Amino acid sequence: MKKSRSTAAILAILIIFFAWLFFETNTSYQLSFKAKFYYEIGNFQKSLELSEEAVKLDIYNKMANTLLNQSKISLEFTNYINDGKKYIKMIENISQGEVSNSDKERIKLICDIMIDQYTFLKNSILIDDALKDEAKKTKENFEKLKKELF
Repeated sequence: MKKSRSTAAILAILIIFFAWLFFETNTSYQLSFKAKFYYEIGNFQKSLELSEEAVKLDIYNKMANTLLNQSKISLEFTNYINDGKKYIKMIENISQGEVSNSDKERIKLICDIMIDQYTFLKNSILIDDALKDEAKKTKENFEKLKKELF
């Protein structure tokens, strides 16, 4: 009984050691871990670049493939949010003076674009909820603005 336990313990230690050795010496997985770090701190562009490089080295690296997809989707959400902020500033600048009919049409068009763009965002359970909530809030702000003005 003692012999089988010690054999099992040695086997477990060897498996852990060889798994560690594999991940430590495999460049693709090293890049994947770096990509994961950058993804977690919110640097989706750097995560995308590193995960693309990792996939080029090993197309079967599931971690890199998952991070590649996560980073692409997160970048789409981030770009949507940034576009929303940019358009809100543009609308504020337009509305500081007298708002002409063409300005109203431009504002309506901006609202329509932002509302429509939201429908093209890919919803994924892998994406941070705060990012999804901020994108949804951005869309709702444009819906509210459109409803109030038109």
